[in-house]
Amino acid sequence: MRELIISQNEAGQRFDKLLHKYLKNAGTSFLYKMLRKKNIVLNDKKADGKEILQLGDSVKIYFSEETFQIMTGSQPSADCAKKASQEKPAALNTAFQKYKKTFVKSIVYEDEHLLLLNKPAGWLSQPDGSSVASVNDLCLAYLTEQGKLTEKQLETFRPGIANRLDRNTSGLILFGKTLPALQELAAGLKARTLKKYYLAVVRGALKEPRQIDGFLTKNERTNHVTISAVKTKDSSEIHTAYEPLISSRDFTVLKVHLITGKTHQIRAHLASIGHPILGDVKYGSRDFNKRYPNVHSQLLHAWKLEFPDCSDGVLGACSNRTFTAEPPESMQPFLAE
Repeated sequence: MRELIISQNEAGQRFDKLLHKYLKNAGTSFLYKMLRKKNIVLNDKKADGKEILQLGDSVKIYFSEETFQIMTGSQPSADCAKKASQEKPAALNTAFQKYKKTFVKSIVYEDEHLLLLNKPAGWLSQPDGSSVASVNDLCLAYLTEQGKLTEKQLETFRPGIANRLDRNTSGLILFGKTLPALQELAAGLKARTLKKYYLAVVRGALKEPRQIDGFLTKNERTNHVTISAVKTKDSSEIHTAYEPLISSRDFTVLKVHLITGKTHQIRAHLASIGHPILGDVKYGSRDFNKRYPNVHSQLLHAWKLEFPDCSDGVLGACSNRTFTAEPPESMQPFLAE
């Protein structure tokens, strides 16, 4: 028999959701069968899996040791062995050493619930199966090395990022260390009370602030988006506001307020009005990019985050605070104009 005592990182979710995380090799029908037969119980009582877990609840699992190891992945079957090995903290920590110095320098803010980083251009937000550095994995490795996260804790809860940035976009990225933090971050982003501002270097001269609206459609196969003035099938409504900070005949540095947050929104939206971002090879201007051969990635930087009043939650230390991230070296010459 194994017993789990529900901590803050498991509380507030449905019982069956936790079981799927903990017994990751078990199918849904198997889990419900075990619940019906009382091989899995909640607070020593029969459960149906729909219960909302509370802090301090007891979950007892009456499996043989062999079954338990197979279902948790501690003795993985052949088809999941590779995945399980990739998720081991030891493996993450080995890869972390390569990027450790840069990662630590990128930390903008940290507390018990939140890690805020200035992501370099070229780093992935989340792993994609390649060997390219992933902020999500590096954060997990950092926490395990610091002794703030254990393999045992990863069995039932996996911390993660709350906002994605494109691989070649630099700037502020939010990593929730705890479930309550991730829930609050998700709520703030959805309600748009957690405000995100970017710096962008675009083609041409812009003199006045403006909000641009439209509809974005994503092609999942090509990972390319298109912008239209009218709603089309499968499109999403988008809103982007900008304010010129530095303007010359050839380029403008914009402060961009990302009001909605869709895939490639800023890049495609600005390109759609004739002001593509410098260095953007997907939505940008080839001729414009050629004028600046020393620019090797899109000059789009997640610059500022403004937190709302969140004094009643776990993110209270960030309540009404503003965080900024130093722009990359590639953007500095344009900011000095």
